[in-house]
Parts: sequence; C-alpha cells; structure tokens
Amino acid sequence: MSATKKEILLDQMAACHNDLSWFPTFTDAVKGLTPGQAAWRSHPSSHSIWELVQHLIYWNEKWMSYFLDKETFVSIGKNNDKTFGDPDVEVNEERWNAAVQRLEAVYTEWRNVLHEYPESKFETQVPGYHDEAPWWGVLSNLCTHNAYHIGQIVLIRKLQEQGTE
Repeated sequence: MSATKKEILLDQMAACHNDLSWFPTFTDAVKGLTPGQAAWRSHPSSHSIWELVQHLIYWNEKWMSYFLDKETFVSIGKNNDKTFGDPDVEVNEERWNAAVQRLEAVYTEWRNVLHEYPESKFETQVPGYHDEAPWWGVLSNLCTHNAYHIGQIVLIRKLQEQGTE
C-alpha cells in the first residue's frame, strides 16, 4: 500500500520539526543555542540563525493562512528581505526563546492541520497562485524550503564551532 500525499506531507513536516530522519530537525538544530550564537554572522552579507528563524516563521505562518483560507495568495515579488526580520534587532534571551517557541508552535499547528484536512484538499489548486499548483506540491516545497534553511542553521553552527577551536 502506497502512502497518500497527506501522509507524505505529514512525514515531511515531522522531519523538519522534530522527528529525526535524514537531516537534523529544527528542534535539534537550535537546541542549546544562545542569543549571541543566534545573532552571529559569518560575514556581514550573510544571514544569522535569528534571521533564518524569522524567515521560516514568516513563510510557515503565511502559507498556513493561505491554506486555511484566511487570506488569498499574493506574491511578494523577488525581494523577500523583509521576511528575515530586522537585522539590527537585539537578540536577547526573551526574543530568542519566543522565536524558537513560535516556530515550534507553527510546525505543530501544521501537523495538526494537515492531519485534520481530507486528502481531497491536497489535490485542489492554490487560489491566486501564479501557476497551476495543487496544495500537495506547494506544501511539499514548503517542507523542502524548511529543510534547506535548517541545513543553513546547522552549517552556521559548525562555522561557529570552527571559530572557537
């Protein structure tokens, strides 16, 4: 018996969130991270872990809003710099913990929402999307996007460790 699109999406979201699979989960990638480490940049033009987390929060919440029909898809164009948050914000313990908890919460919400919706929802087209795209394809890409940035978080942590040896 083959897995349904819904089951695959649930598996992908779990792998990004906290179900260790082929790559570190978000939960593992940020475990024990200090606000200073979250704000650190390897280069002035690079994103910090803090900014990557802000970006993941933005897109996961945005797509959740689209999925739940709370708003209609609107392209933000090619420049999505604002989705990384304010690069000059002071990353303190309170802000860092709140950001991690917010992304953890949206991953949990995604898993709950995906579980609740019927398989037929995943076959429907995303209203207003620039191409004909079914929900299963867009959400699969969202999971790939999450995995990509989680990989960046892991790389930044490795760069930080090299700098301290």
